Amino acid sequence: MCRKLVLLTSFVLVLGLVLARTADGARPRLVGWWRFDGDTLDHSGLGNDGTGVGNPTFVPGKLGSGAIDLDGKSDYVAIDAVADDISDNNITLSAWLKTTSDMNTEWFSCNTASRDDVIKFVIQSTKAAFRIEGVFASSTTAVNDGQWHFLTLVLDGFTGHVYVDGVEENSHQVDLTFSADDLWSIGQEWDSGGPGAHLAGTVDDARIYDGALTAEEVRQVMMGIPPGAAFDPSPADEATDVPRDVTFSWTPGEYAALVNGHKFYLSDNFNDVNDGTGGITQSATNYTPAQRLDFGTTYYWRVDEVNDPPDYTVYEGKVWSFATELFAYPIENVAATASSAGKAEMGPENTINGSGLDDNDLHSNKERDVWLSGTEPLGAWIQYEFDKVYILHQMWVWNSNQTVESFLGFGVKDVTIDYSTNGTDYTTLGTTHEFARGPGTAGYAHNTTIDFGRVRAKYVRLTAHSNWGGIMPQYGLSEVRFFQIPVSARNLYPDSGATGVGVDVVLGWTAGREAAKHDVYFSSDEQAVIDGIAAVTSMTETSYGPLSLDLGKTYYWRVDEVNEAETPSTWESTIWSFTTTDHLVVDDFESYNDLNPDDPESHRIFETWSDGFGIPTNGALVGNDFPPYTERTIVHGGKQSMPFFYNNTGGAASSEAELPLSPPQNWTEAGAATFVLYFHGAEGNTGQLYVKIDGSKVPYNGDAGDITKVEWNQWNINLASLGVNLQNITKLAIGIDGNGVGGTLYVDDVGLYASAPEPQAN
Repeated sequence: MCRKLVLLTSFVLVLGLVLARTADGARPRLVGWWRFDGDTLDHSGLGNDGTGVGNPTFVPGKLGSGAIDLDGKSDYVAIDAVADDISDNNITLSAWLKTTSDMNTEWFSCNTASRDDVIKFVIQSTKAAFRIEGVFASSTTAVNDGQWHFLTLVLDGFTGHVYVDGVEENSHQVDLTFSADDLWSIGQEWDSGGPGAHLAGTVDDARIYDGALTAEEVRQVMMGIPPGAAFDPSPADEATDVPRDVTFSWTPGEYAALVNGHKFYLSDNFNDVNDGTGGITQSATNYTPAQRLDFGTTYYWRVDEVNDPPDYTVYEGKVWSFATELFAYPIENVAATASSAGKAEMGPENTINGSGLDDNDLHSNKERDVWLSGTEPLGAWIQYEFDKVYILHQMWVWNSNQTVESFLGFGVKDVTIDYSTNGTDYTTLGTTHEFARGPGTAGYAHNTTIDFGRVRAKYVRLTAHSNWGGIMPQYGLSEVRFFQIPVSARNLYPDSGATGVGVDVVLGWTAGREAAKHDVYFSSDEQAVIDGIAAVTSMTETSYGPLSLDLGKTYYWRVDEVNEAETPSTWESTIWSFTTTDHLVVDDFESYNDLNPDDPESHRIFETWSDGFGIPTNGALVGNDFPPYTERTIVHGGKQSMPFFYNNTGGAASSEAELPLSPPQNWTEAGAATFVLYFHGAEGNTGQLYVKIDGSKVPYNGDAGDITKVEWNQWNINLASLGVNLQNITKLAIGIDGNGVGGTLYVDDVGLYASAPEPQAN
């Protein structure tokens, strides 16, 4: 039980430190920021420029326009100037790193003026690790795979935390002191013989903060956002197909004032936003433009966060971008037939399969990439069938473009265009049309656009009456592309076929262009949705839910877009489906961390599960003595499990840890009927395992020796057997009975299922 006595002492020390830091409003301060965009200059504003040593080179990077490449022999960057800006042992080191090295190499280091180690952030046996005064802690993720990884070390007083790609993977207690005379380096560390342990790899966007970043701030920095800046934009950065009536939203920076704490910029001109031209000051963290945005336009936006008085510090935001929805979209599901084909490889399918088109929509001049009819003195036809009726906007035409085009002229010239919704009754579009001639050379862009004027069609037939050569009665086309105005619902959420969907999901979609309301058909009976006899709900919003669904079940849905003023008045969507998750999580132990209690994101396992610390009659202790407090090697699912240590001696007849459930949980929700818990034993364990659910005690009914097995065991409990109010569960306990027994268990993936899952092979 000495673990918590040690932690209590540490907590008192850390609490004093936090009070000292917060008394003057201290916040993490960027004291070094080396972007490596062609130089080693510091962009923190403090002038802590780096100096390249050896012959480092600049290469394309992860962020910005460059990164620095170090050869692993003599290259490094000296950043000693940062030393006098570090106030205490609360700091954060971060950088993007790409390497294939598995050697003991340093990518951030601090040494005393006499070359003794203070701190080293290293690549050690493929992992990211830190070493401080003999203390060593490494990541669980290998980072030497030649891919970019965001590596972060946070020192918050007496604990060091290792993050990989924004996720904390390890931590350990530390004790160190920084000095203004320290030597700081990127890519090596000093020893008595000079520089050594050089890094072979590429580094980008290296930063040092005087202060410990929170887990959320680490994730922001990974996204290139400094603490204090707005983040989590909606629409997401570089999003496409964004509705024109979009409402912008963001998560505010930590220090933004509640009143007029946000300045919003929006323009289709990058420079206007980047330079901070104009802008709207407001208190809300969302913004809806007074007018709809333009179709098919790239917009730029940013949010600057403004601090409270008296300093009114401005945290400049990142420039985000997105593209609005197009006015019309290519029709993807098209079939082609024709009156004839001159050769088997020159069939009508060549006009819709993209053959001959490059990434810039420029066509080749190869004959195998076109359709060419047989000899037809009375003219030829080619017909296109879509998967359903669409509102047609345009047709782009790439005419026949063989090398012989300039003198034989197979390309269609005079053509009649007919359309139909049923394949029987056709209407002629205007009069005779003329398609422009193809040049017969590669790199041919479409040069004919036909406006369909919003006609409704499932079939389009082109009848050629003449070609450009007038020599041979054959007719050819290279490619056609039809564009439709989207009047059906699209961009659904969740994706069709998705699995593991929450039972309380909110369905979403983008509205059809003419919709006045949305009829949502939803059922677990696919045919009922297809036939339109499933339950239907009419909506004016483009979301439906939250729903209350069953576990492990497949559901089907469609959204019919309705406008009685239009003809037709209803546009059906396709049938979509998803499958719900097979279980509800009671505790999967993934949310726990090692952060000190002063951190607002602190969530340590032994502060949630109450154990026997300080209780002589309870021999249970939850969590490791030192960080990481959770188990990160012996896990059933995810990255963490709960260590459960028990010792029923010295007055303790049982060992029990309890998880309070607040608010109370409904364990009948979503058809839940089975409680499932996974435990991992250890050799020498003794005692009787049990759980208590709202005081109802259930002894483990499997083999008594299972707690000694060094493998995962699945324990299923029929909820109906408990005799408690399953709709109001307030606590869960795990324990071991037996005088004088002791040992260690690991617990993971506690959940509720409709029926017990098949046991997994160990």
